[in-house]
Amino acid sequence: MTHTDYIKLMLNIKDDNVYFYENCLEIVNINGKNTKVFNAFLTYIPKCCPKCGCINEGHDDIINWGFKRNCHIKLTKVCGYDTILSLDKQRFKCKHCNRTFIASTSIVDFHKQISNDTNLNIKLELMQKGTEKDIARRNNVSTNHVNRVLDSISEDKLVKNNGFLPEVLGIDEFKATKDTKSKMALIIVDQVRANIFDINNSRLSKDIESYFNMYPKKERDKVKFITIDLYKPYYKLLKRIFKNAILIPDRFHIDLQVRDALDNTRKKLCIKSNPNYRKLKKYWKLILKNEDELSEKKQYSKCFKKEVSQIDIVTYLINTDEEFYNTYQVYQGIIKAIDTRDKDKFLNIIHHHDKNISKYMKKALKTFRNMEKYIVNAFDYEYSNGRTEGMNNLIKQIKHTACGYRKFKHLKARVMLIKGLLNPIKAY
Repeated sequence: MTHTDYIKLMLNIKDDNVYFYENCLEIVNINGKNTKVFNAFLTYIPKCCPKCGCINEGHDDIINWGFKRNCHIKLTKVCGYDTILSLDKQRFKCKHCNRTFIASTSIVDFHKQISNDTNLNIKLELMQKGTEKDIARRNNVSTNHVNRVLDSISEDKLVKNNGFLPEVLGIDEFKATKDTKSKMALIIVDQVRANIFDINNSRLSKDIESYFNMYPKKERDKVKFITIDLYKPYYKLLKRIFKNAILIPDRFHIDLQVRDALDNTRKKLCIKSNPNYRKLKKYWKLILKNEDELSEKKQYSKCFKKEVSQIDIVTYLINTDEEFYNTYQVYQGIIKAIDTRDKDKFLNIIHHHDKNISKYMKKALKTFRNMEKYIVNAFDYEYSNGRTEGMNNLIKQIKHTACGYRKFKHLKARVMLIKGLLNPIKAY
């Protein structure tokens, strides 16, 4: 093997028409950084003239016409050094049309200075959680170039589902970007594969219906279960789109309704004229905790100025107000019914509860009664929106790492890349 073959192997150059000069490597300071510069030339016998299409059969057709010197191409780093290929490209002249053209190479696209390998490396790094600024620095390119690479990926259709829908869907909304149609985007999760199915630019009912109607009715009728939060308009909409699907409210959101109701009741009592103001403010976590998990171990409390257990604290606080006490009992009953999947107990509480409870808890129970035919499904089936919430959390991490995104298509492309739903090699 010649020195050219070894260098090409090291730089991952697969173009047979590139040849390296003797003593081809030099280290040059560029913008305050030591950069490895490899000097080479590109030449070959062209098959035809790209201008007029004339077939090259000898010196009477196409001839060599000097070189275009020092075409700088950014390569991937070598041993941590920024690397540049200084390539002299052969020029040719066609005797038939009297026009010149330059030799082309697979290393870089026409009129580009950043190698295809570098662009591929950028795409692979976009599949990891990291900022575009860090990716640009590692690949010796500008942040704008990384943004353009992401833009070229996002122009492609991100998820090609071939018109098929999964049997179990999870649906939720999240805050995306400013250019999102309804300020909130809709995430659709394949619960069977535990991965994102698609992300829609709008959570508006008309846009959701339009999106799912792109799938044939036969596929929509195959959907068996849909997990969702307690946003009532979605239930009517999804029941109209998916005739055979069973809609399952997320148990966490049922918990959240009564949790917020109890906490708002506590906050209402947190006025400075209340002698228990400091106690109610400090021990809010214990009030919201499952009473079966409260500790009996006594510790000194500054508020009580004596040793008390968690059970003692909660018992004292809930007995300071009758409405607060009754609201607390309803809260504990519901969270225990959800934990043990006791449907009968849950229904008994929402229909036959104490009248003297806070307005916040009354509102939550009214919501449960209005959606009773759907909420019972949360007790009968194992599915929940946990995976969907997990995907939402991933999107929040991606947005936080990047300090936000301006374009929805860029955020969607990045999420799809990180979740492995988009092949960056094919998208290029």
